Amino acid sequence: MDFKQLQARLGRNGQVIVAGGILMLIDSFFGWYGLSGGDSSQLKAMGVQTSVSGWSAGFGAWFSVLLILAVAAVAVLGAMGRLPFAPLMVGFLEAAGSVLAVIVLLLRWMTYPSASGVGVSVGALWGTYVGVVLAVIVAVFAYLDFTAKGGDIKNLPAVFQGGAGGPGGPGGPAGPSGPTFDPNQPPYQGQQPYQAQPPYQGQGQQQPPYQGQQPYQGQQPPYNQQ
Repeated sequence: MDFKQLQARLGRNGQVIVAGGILMLIDSFFGWYGLSGGDSSQLKAMGVQTSVSGWSAGFGAWFSVLLILAVAAVAVLGAMGRLPFAPLMVGFLEAAGSVLAVIVLLLRWMTYPSASGVGVSVGALWGTYVGVVLAVIVAVFAYLDFTAKGGDIKNLPAVFQGGAGGPGGPGGPAGPSGPTFDPNQPPYQGQQPYQAQPPYQGQGQQQPPYQGQQPYQGQQPPYNQQ
């Protein structure tokens, strides 16, 4: 499968999810928590570390990054058909993982230790803000992908009833597109195929088309009489 085929299978929703995962990975290496203000730049010039990346900003930061990366990986593997799940389950995993990432990241943001002083403050940096925005965008398009695959948040049990053998999944029954064709299966099951019947049937004898009238003279009647 080349890149264009993968891009077509991902669709718009899948492409946004993958792009969000890539941007989230890049953003995770920038400052998520640390000092901000005029004096922080002077401390940085003196060689003092004034910020930490998403991988050092606590469990909620790096775990949310991993969740978004996992969602992007599920989208790619699902488009390639490498997952033993129905498309509906793939969409559910994308939506659930990204929503969980948003919740965890927001909790991490709200629980950052913060302080402020003369010319400097400690708290969340722009890396956290960008991470929250990216996580929300991925969650929105993951939910859209889930609904596009036939998912309904009001009917979540249907997702787990499908599982790996659900509609459209490997080894499962046919999905909304219709039944699959089996060349070894006869066209009629439980019924006899249609057999042509004679146009005129009486009580064991064939009836002529003209009853009570003589056929045209000089022509053969359409039905031979006994």
